[in-house]
Amino acid sequence: MRRSRKRLSKKGRWIIILLIVAIPLFYFSKRIYKFVSSTREENNLKREIIILKAESQVIRNRINEYKRGNHLEATARDVLGMIKKGEKIYLVPKK
Repeated sequence: MRRSRKRLSKKGRWIIILLIVAIPLFYFSKRIYKFVSSTREENNLKREIIILKAESQVIRNRINEYKRGNHLEATARDVLGMIKKGEKIYLVPKK
């Protein structure tokens, strides 16, 4: 008693091989894409954090200058033309 084996045609073998290769390739390519995009997003967020920390430091420095009064006095003198009591103003004509 011999068993009869049906052999797959060459076309059938190639389809099976293609499926065996394509399914894991498709699965892993999606995971690799997600990994790469999340890495890019992480780098962008790190850059944004650095920029926001720098801006925060600048704002803190401005607040400290206003608290000390240095910046406020300089602004009042330059922009508004204010003077302290007892100071004399000398106007220099423009040529």
